[in-house]
Amino acid sequence: MTRGRRWLALAAAAVVLVTAGVVGWTLWGDEAVGGQDLVKFDSDHGESNRYVNLDEGDAQLSVGSPDRHRIVVQWRDAAGRWGDPETVWTDEKFTAVDNTVRYGGGTVAIEQMYTPDVHSDSDIGSVTIGIVCREGACEAQRVSGGAEAQVTPDGRTVYLGQDDKGVYLWRSEEAIHRVPWSGHPGFDYHVDSPSEPALAPDGSLRVVASQPSRGSCTFELLTSTPGTADLTSTASTTEPLRGRGGSDCRSYLDTYSPDWVTVHTQDHRARDFWFVRDGDTWTTTYDDPSGLEIVDVDRGCCDSSVIGFVHWNDVTWGSPDGQRMQVQTHLLGGETWSEPQVLEGAPAGHRCTWMDGYEVGDEGFAVLMTCDRGASYAVAATPDLAHWESTFVTGVTREPHVDGDRLTVGDTTWTPGDGFAD
Repeated sequence: MTRGRRWLALAAAAVVLVTAGVVGWTLWGDEAVGGQDLVKFDSDHGESNRYVNLDEGDAQLSVGSPDRHRIVVQWRDAAGRWGDPETVWTDEKFTAVDNTVRYGGGTVAIEQMYTPDVHSDSDIGSVTIGIVCREGACEAQRVSGGAEAQVTPDGRTVYLGQDDKGVYLWRSEEAIHRVPWSGHPGFDYHVDSPSEPALAPDGSLRVVASQPSRGSCTFELLTSTPGTADLTSTASTTEPLRGRGGSDCRSYLDTYSPDWVTVHTQDHRARDFWFVRDGDTWTTTYDDPSGLEIVDVDRGCCDSSVIGFVHWNDVTWGSPDGQRMQVQTHLLGGETWSEPQVLEGAPAGHRCTWMDGYEVGDEGFAVLMTCDRGASYAVAATPDLAHWESTFVTGVTREPHVDGDRLTVGDTTWTPGDGFAD
């Protein structure tokens, strides 16, 4: 396994639903706004500051390292005033090389990786530190590596990883601690292939154990009560494999809801499916309960793409006919995607070939569909991931670009506050 961040702009053939805390890396701003007491670090000697916008006013959290050994955080309050910097972890022996962050309900969870050898891409021998920050205070502890933090939307529970003894949890009433497994099938991947736990919004865990057999995989859903790692078998299904080869039947999970979980099979000869709860009964389905509607065109423009961590939310876009644009959003804490919106894009006679998405300012987002070999663009934009507007721009001679809260496409601009202007 090698280090590296994974972009979450994925074609429909490889769509990964991004939960409040599963899969991916965060898009942080490069510059803080306001305040004169912020301590800044650079990448020449340490790790540059990264900034997490919090819910209240101008509140923000900065995290960085002056020397790649100390991890320093600094809080900014809702009025824009920076507090004193605080060192939350120091490792004099290993070197800080990478981190990921998750956020929910005022809680920031950071997993910081240290390596014994900066010249190697291997994770072997690396150390992971789990850091949880909430209401102006942080705590940190060494945790099992290889996972990414998951945070419930209310910010009351954080998952920081697992090992063969249990899971590392933080709860608003408890410090970071290891909760012992009960009912876990074990980690003998010749017999069972348990998934990484998924943290449901209510603080409970979901694990899927997979047993391979000739021509099929049996998937068993194990669930816990909130705040525990006491797993109980709640449902199972056997999925046929296409072809004759064997499989270890591994899977990975995601969810926005305590009432369903997506099972993505790593062996694509088996179909992805969902475990869904109705009352106390769990069943399986191939119908996506999340409400995501994928655009899948045989040829031409444009299959759905999904991007996560857009101001902690998710956006998907595509074009059913190479002219109109379809968009959907999933907001942090919501159990489903919004209803799809289909917007006017390119008039008939224009050939469009590609779509991209861009964050614009602190809250805005824009989707661009490239037409006529870059001479024209269909543009859909939203100031709040709920209300969208669109336009078509011709005569473009330069690449579109975003500067702060302003998108420029040819002679047309768009800002979250003023919308489109020529």
